[in-house]
Amino acid sequence: MKHTVFHYFIPLICFATVACTASAPPYIGALSSWVNTENAVARSRLLSNISPVGASAGAVAAATSRSNPDYWYHWVRDAGITLCEVSIWLNATSTVDNNHATADVLNRKLEEYAEFSRYLQITSSSSTYGLGSAKYQMDGSPFTGPWCMPQQDGPAMRAVSLIGYVHHLLADGKNVSIYYDSKQPTTSIVKTDLDYVAANWNTDNNNCDIWEEVRGTHFYTRMIQRRALIEGAQLATQLGDSAAGDQYSLQAEYISQNMSTTFWDAKLGYIRTTANRTGGLDYKTSNLDAQVLLAALHSGLDDRFYTVESDRMLMTVVKLVSVFKPLYGINGVSSATVNSVVMPVSLALGRYPEDKYDGYDSSGPGNPWSLVTSGMAEYHYRLIETWNRRKTIAVTSAVSGFLKQLTDEYSIHFRNQYAVDTTYNSSSAMFTEILYNVMVVGDMYMARVALHTDNGGQMYEEWNLNTGFGQGAVNLTWSYDAHTSAARHREAARCIVYSC
Repeated sequence: MKHTVFHYFIPLICFATVACTASAPPYIGALSSWVNTENAVARSRLLSNISPVGASAGAVAAATSRSNPDYWYHWVRDAGITLCEVSIWLNATSTVDNNHATADVLNRKLEEYAEFSRYLQITSSSSTYGLGSAKYQMDGSPFTGPWCMPQQDGPAMRAVSLIGYVHHLLADGKNVSIYYDSKQPTTSIVKTDLDYVAANWNTDNNNCDIWEEVRGTHFYTRMIQRRALIEGAQLATQLGDSAAGDQYSLQAEYISQNMSTTFWDAKLGYIRTTANRTGGLDYKTSNLDAQVLLAALHSGLDDRFYTVESDRMLMTVVKLVSVFKPLYGINGVSSATVNSVVMPVSLALGRYPEDKYDGYDSSGPGNPWSLVTSGMAEYHYRLIETWNRRKTIAVTSAVSGFLKQLTDEYSIHFRNQYAVDTTYNSSSAMFTEILYNVMVVGDMYMARVALHTDNGGQMYEEWNLNTGFGQGAVNLTWSYDAHTSAARHREAARCIVYSC
């Protein structure tokens, strides 16, 4: 079924020195209202899952669900993703809102998380997997049951989350030695993780992916390790630890060189999620996975290395959208009523096409995921931000394929014709129309999330592929994080396309 989209005339307002802006579709007000309302709910529930009642201060519950499934655990990666978002909120709160009460809450959450993380670092030395241990009880004791470990993305994600906090503390003139010192061996939280990543990123090719199902070398893991080392090098140099900074930079460059040839498959036309598979699920044959999309969102820097606008990422996103279309019954729905206004919705997206985990067990089939669909909305918003920052759009064959999918799948109409191997600058009508249409589709993904979110704002891990109702873990922290991140980038994109 092809999605039907209402077409609107796009009146342009252009100035000689800035990009044109366009008038928003009539349903945008209703969608924006839902996004903002849900954003408040998501922020509140995300924060309540940090240091929740019944857990050690600083522990981050993956979800409030304690049975069928039991997600009442602290995952190092998931916690890092969450506190990375909180760190962004803190910096925005202190510099924009000057809301000291809110800043105090965010500071306390980050401080507790840092203290808990240091405790885990110290106690992990006696565990089988060391800093590669991925899952802990909510009191900080190790998880001792059977699990797919080690997971090498956790230390890198934790470092990234706290580097952002360290920059906030430095801006406030605070002492950050408990977070980063120049000692060897170090006793500081961030440097412990950075030293571990620098020394071990290429020594373990039998670690587990973020879904904890496949062993090998993983795109997501390499991307977050690279980001941690690049940002760690900058922090180390700033704090006078130049030797460490040089070492982190060198290892980041080695990762870049390794990744340039390891994951891209020209014949398949997309980035493979795992290379050198050594174990785990044997039915994941496509090696096409939404965690590649998530890697671009969580780890992409403004350096064109597998960033949202890179040709290889665009081609992978096109493949992801096309492969999920026939898998879920709810993808037959092309519109929804949000805040009493009818608006178009996108396809719902899942983890990977062979997925059999339904939120309870692996008897299959798998379902669409809230955090992945929110992630695709964010991907579109970030494309707008990136192209606007570049002030040009170079229409490669990959960009053309992405834009063509907007038309083929979502009936997006281009009044102007784009041409391959042509570059459009920010003062052109074509540039503005591309940004406008990407915004429309990004909002379709956001509207899809709205369609399947409870009236009270409660989010689940998954949506039933046929009914659309929430399924699996309830109050999944990552689902809330994905929405708040997408909402933040939506606001930036909205101001670019429609003007604030």
